[in-house]
Amino acid sequence: MSGLPTNIGRDLDKRLLWLALAAAIIVGLCVFKFARRYPAPSSISARPGAMLAPGIELYDQNSPSQIVRLEAYLGRERVFVVFFDGQAGAHASTMLSYLRENWNRVRRANIRVIAISTALPQENRKDIARYEAFPFPLLSDPDLHIHRAWGRFDAKRAKPLSGLFFVDRKGWVASSAESSVPMVTEDWKSVVNDQISSHEL
Repeated sequence: MSGLPTNIGRDLDKRLLWLALAAAIIVGLCVFKFARRYPAPSSISARPGAMLAPGIELYDQNSPSQIVRLEAYLGRERVFVVFFDGQAGAHASTMLSYLRENWNRVRRANIRVIAISTALPQENRKDIARYEAFPFPLLSDPDLHIHRAWGRFDAKRAKPLSGLFFVDRKGWVASSAESSVPMVTEDWKSVVNDQISSHEL
């Protein structure tokens, strides 16, 4: 019985020792955290008049449908992102028709085309069956989340908008300081021809 207080005292000393050791480790970690210099969150510097293109991940018109991602092309190819009227159909889009007519030149220039509308994959397939196929994917955005990310939705009229955007190999697209979404290409035919011609020179 006389050894019991001694054992208790030794156990208490061990616990105090472990607590002191744990406290020292915590203090050391805190000092390291505050003293460490972390790199900037991103190594990509801002580019005046441009922003990184919002991501695109949508189903195409094939059966079964395949997911197409904008990111899959970046780093290797330039991309034309085209929003068209899904209710009118792909065949009614002047932009898509022009790109199809010049497709050989577009591909020789190492440019891809991604066409987006609210039309469902089966609706795009019906349009192709009735009129003519396109050599690039027709993607479906029925909930308009990609339209909104690219500024192709008129909230006041609750209506999707058409338009063409050019994305360079590094993923940059034109933008303005007044907006948080990409800036649509007004003179789209000139931009298409310039990008194609720059490769043909």
